[in-house]
Amino acid sequence: MQPKKLLFIINPKSGNNDKSRLEKQISIACDKNSKEYALFYTSGENDKEKIQEKQSNFKADTLVACGGDGTVNLVAQIIINSSTQLAIVPLGSANGLAHELDIEDDVEESLELLMLGRTISMDVIRINEEFICLHLSDVGFNAQMIKDFEESGERGMLSYAKSFFGSLMEKKTTEFQIEFNESVKTIKAEMIVLANASSYGTGAVINPDSKMDDGSFELVVFKPIPVKDLISLTLESFLGNIKNSPYVKIYKVKEAKITCQEAELLQIDGELKGECKEVKAEIIKGALTVIA
Repeated sequence: MQPKKLLFIINPKSGNNDKSRLEKQISIACDKNSKEYALFYTSGENDKEKIQEKQSNFKADTLVACGGDGTVNLVAQIIINSSTQLAIVPLGSANGLAHELDIEDDVEESLELLMLGRTISMDVIRINEEFICLHLSDVGFNAQMIKDFEESGERGMLSYAKSFFGSLMEKKTTEFQIEFNESVKTIKAEMIVLANASSYGTGAVINPDSKMDDGSFELVVFKPIPVKDLISLTLESFLGNIKNSPYVKIYKVKEAKITCQEAELLQIDGELKGECKEVKAEIIKGALTVIA
């Protein structure tokens, strides 16, 4: 459905983009297409409640997340299982979900796309009955990398790369128990990914057969990887051949429980949620209508 009334949720701190022209670009696109619109800037304090209040007064048919994956997740929490559409103007460092949906990083192109209103129905993973995951979540190596990235205080893909290689030197193997599809497995792994999508924003494909509307998600288990095989595994991921690696196992599930031997960092859509010893996840089919 073509949007008629749009509420733009803008994260001024996302990525390292110049946002000085953003309001003007939004104004030009909405005026050109005869759309009514309003703006809301996040502050990091009670944003969800403030957006809900703004939406209850403005009553937009489309909420537009202008930021990275964390901003998109925040907006999705407000409209999940409703008729309100989600749209994205990618402004983050990685923009994983936007890339998955073929939304360009260019602001004017993404605005032009959302005006067309072509939508998909998208599944969502509910985690620990508290969080939702639209894209990718994990415990283990990548969550530590995100922690290092946040602590660096830097932004952009170069900073992601620096944090990646720094975390690579400190990666560890942990024992996990995973319950899914009426089976229980005890495994040693460096990372377990809950994947609703195929690839990280860096372009690394970790779940090549992913579908975001099939009523299931994937557990992607990364077994201990010898240093000598890291480069080949990285190449396989960027070429989309990772499922053929002896160090990766992928399970398609509708729900799962991961029990960690010791408390592990959990990240959801690029945002750290603290340490936990247990992760429960279930799919919610068709929970969002997304312009893509």
